[in-house]
Amino acid sequence: MTTQLKICGIHSLSEIQELKDLPIDYFGCIFAPKSPRYVSVDLAKDIVTEIHSVGKLAVGVFVNTPIHELQQIQQQTNIDILQLHGNESVEDCSSLHNAGYTLWKAFSVYDALPDITLYQPYIQYPLFDTKGIVEGGNGTRFNWEILKNLSPYSYILAGGLEVNNVQEALCYHPAILDVNSKVECNHRKNRSLVEKIIRKLAD
Repeated sequence: MTTQLKICGIHSLSEIQELKDLPIDYFGCIFAPKSPRYVSVDLAKDIVTEIHSVGKLAVGVFVNTPIHELQQIQQQTNIDILQLHGNESVEDCSSLHNAGYTLWKAFSVYDALPDITLYQPYIQYPLFDTKGIVEGGNGTRFNWEILKNLSPYSYILAGGLEVNNVQEALCYHPAILDVNSKVECNHRKNRSLVEKIIRKLAD
């Protein structure tokens, strides 16, 4: 098994058009209004259409969005995976799982992992990201040593991933690397920086 790549924070049609031919497994759109990469439902529809046109998967990132609203956005945009990045409960995840949704649940960490046992029956992957104040990601890394005893390819790693630390991250065998702000120039995804990440994954 090899580690897959997600590029998150796509917030313009031109970004996805520039990146969609690259070997990227998932593209993420953030629906948290306080995020600088927030996308509207109407824009997300167009972005997801582009993602699906090349056979890739679209991930919607939500922060404490009411269940009925989340389901409505999924139906309107046709996103494939719901990434819950707030304080969503086990009951929320159970309800969505039982309704047929594929879930990734984010957990904010720094130097210790939370007990996620109750969530695990309902989520495809836990996503470990750095504690911070910005909804939908903060662009900083946590102490990756806390991951060393996890089963290989059983979780998603996010937070501060960039060209200079991707190979170190791969030593911990995440299922997916979730990359966002560190592949941007002037607040938009930069193809050259993304290609450098891809080359590191291939080494």
